[in-house]
Amino acid sequence: MEKISSSPPSSSSTKLGGNVEGDEFYIKAGMKGRSYHDEIVKSAGRKPRKRWLKPWRGRGTFYKDHPIITCIHQRNGITYFDVPVLQSLLDIICKNIEYGSTVLTDEYRAYDQLGEHGSIHKSVIHSQKEYTNGTVHINNCECRSNLYQIWIRKSMGVNKYNLQVYSKVVCSLI
Repeated sequence: MEKISSSPPSSSSTKLGGNVEGDEFYIKAGMKGRSYHDEIVKSAGRKPRKRWLKPWRGRGTFYKDHPIITCIHQRNGITYFDVPVLQSLLDIICKNIEYGSTVLTDEYRAYDQLGEHGSIHKSVIHSQKEYTNGTVHINNCECRSNLYQIWIRKSMGVNKYNLQVYSKVVCSLI
């Protein structure tokens, strides 16, 4: 049985090594649970949401109420989720893996500089219908990300500031 954790390794001896998969996904999470509607509108600096509004194009951000959640999985090892607010995706991966590890990702451009930071970077190109290339795949991360999303949907909306707590709960259930 593999260990799943939502908190990143705390010391250099517990960094992920070997073949490490990395993937990102986005969920809709706003300011649910706030008791005063006017404060929500003022703090968010926007009008209230309406169901009929179409979403914007492109990737979401924490401030657009579609935060990114990273999934990092060491093959035959541990998996954890992280919710970056003021960190880049590259920083999160680099600080939590061993120098010289092989990082397997998709073609998202944020991963392009992993090789320059002391990792061996291999990727699959989903846009060309490539989902595996020998041992290069991110299927473990995608599986865990889907389980996360299925569970979080049952909450019918979450507060984006509590996503790390939700990640810990998901990890205890998976």
